[in-house]
Amino acid sequence: MRGRDDRFGLGRGEAYADPKSTSAQGLPEWLGELCRQSHRVLSDRGMFFLHLDWRLAHHARIFLDETFGPDRFLNEIIWHYATGGIPTRWLARKHDTILFYAKGPKHNFHRLQEKKYLAHKMSRKGVPEYKDERGWYRFRYLDDVWEIPWLTPDSKERTGYPTQKPLRLLERIFEISTDPGDTVADFCCGSGTVAVAAAKSGRNWLCSDRSELAVDVVRDRLLAEDVDFVSPEDSKRGSSSDRSSAVRSFSIEDWLSGPESRVADV
Repeated sequence: MRGRDDRFGLGRGEAYADPKSTSAQGLPEWLGELCRQSHRVLSDRGMFFLHLDWRLAHHARIFLDETFGPDRFLNEIIWHYATGGIPTRWLARKHDTILFYAKGPKHNFHRLQEKKYLAHKMSRKGVPEYKDERGWYRFRYLDDVWEIPWLTPDSKERTGYPTQKPLRLLERIFEISTDPGDTVADFCCGSGTVAVAAAKSGRNWLCSDRSELAVDVVRDRLLAEDVDFVSPEDSKRGSSSDRSSAVRSFSIEDWLSGPESRVADV
């Protein structure tokens, strides 16, 4: 898959590209290596989320079972959304898959509840029901099908980056798997949604991307959101995020153990 976006001034170059070479499991080689290295640097209580669409999700499940172990698979989360387009020869593809794995048996996990709206008041014994402007509802524990709207073209969150995810999606992932003060990492940081969501929810974060375009988009977004950060070059010279610049390589282990939140081109 290749992508670029000439809207919003992002036509300066290629935004993302998957090389044609694939592993034995059918994944792009770079993605397989990213998954292996992510597993390596995860803490024993850490969790791994991989977001894909119908093209690669089935290949990734086999690969991640081999990398993490099949007993470390937790959920296949279905992110369902409504977008335009009505195919004539197959059903509309209106969901993505998020594969959810744990590094070890003592992973951190929070059970969340969400509203479930009812056709009418049920009055079921022992089940509290409530009413708001939309009607009657009760609370139920979150399952593995998530209804979270896609970002519309006029959304205030929009950066113009082609594969941008909504903040609400990342916020939910953080809510079920992390505590304030924990560290999250995104090695395909794209539009910077992980960094912004982490900063707003009190998590430390590390973001990187092989695309200079992506790093520029993330840096501009973080500055616009007033999120403090440093780059590897900044940490060497002691400068702040308003003068940040990226370097080509750094030690993931060193950066994960650091106190600051960071963005880098790697």
